Amino acid sequence: MRRRDSRRIPFTFDPEWTSHNHTRRRRYRYAIAASHHVTWFLGKQFPHAFPLLFVLGFPKSGTSWVCQMVADYLRVPFPQNSLLPIGFPAVVHGHELVTSRYPRAIYVLRDGRDAMVSLYFHYLAMTEKRQPGDDAAGQPARLPFASFVEQQLRRPWGSPANWGEHARSYFNHADTNCALIRYEEMLSDPEDALQRVLRDVTNEECNPQRVREAVQRFAFQQQSGRATGEEDRKSYLRKGQAGDWVNHFSPEAAKAFAQHCGDMLIAAGYEQNDGWVRQFSRRMAA
Repeated sequence: MRRRDSRRIPFTFDPEWTSHNHTRRRRYRYAIAASHHVTWFLGKQFPHAFPLLFVLGFPKSGTSWVCQMVADYLRVPFPQNSLLPIGFPAVVHGHELVTSRYPRAIYVLRDGRDAMVSLYFHYLAMTEKRQPGDDAAGQPARLPFASFVEQQLRRPWGSPANWGEHARSYFNHADTNCALIRYEEMLSDPEDALQRVLRDVTNEECNPQRVREAVQRFAFQQQSGRATGEEDRKSYLRKGQAGDWVNHFSPEAAKAFAQHCGDMLIAAGYEQNDGWVRQFSRRMAA
């Protein structure tokens, strides 16, 4: 008899499966959202009965990637788009803000400027796949990039807060049960980054071989079939590179980002001061 893979979870939904049927897509989307909220409520309120590991972060910060590697190492499922609440040990993913109520959590931090670029192309791809009659899933990407950034900073779509406020929620609760992992560290030294965050959430030493296997299994090249930095704007895994914002930001977008999130960009260690806006603007004018 074929052995069933315990990491394969039923009751999951692929949005592309019913792309031809708007009514069915909307019904499942609401069910998935309701299931997500119930799962997170139970996991926070009853951690012993629902032993979940929460992975949080601003959209397009590498949260799904971290979930995949952590779940693989811990040998627990990472159920996505579940139609039913999760009632078993699992890694769960979301873009909620950090609070002191999470029993075990990981916060994934990425340079907000890179996240904006990735988010823009993500919505652009969604717009191209949009079916007649769908909700305005890709509407933000219809704007020019600078206008998109301004909108995401003032009224973020897909997140309860803009990047600066989202990152601030972690730093305001850094002394709680929430470990930090940076997207840039996962690119430069994924094994070390994964080992450190696993030690933080398990309070145990890691098995280096299992860490290496998890990293290799979910590497950008392995999942996308492309080298890091090789771009496919229609792919969920677009480029897998840090610092790409300099290729897409305009001086107007840089000023808007600095106005709303500049202090957090410095506090998070991505810039030393607010002089980066002037330097970038001069470089663009040269």
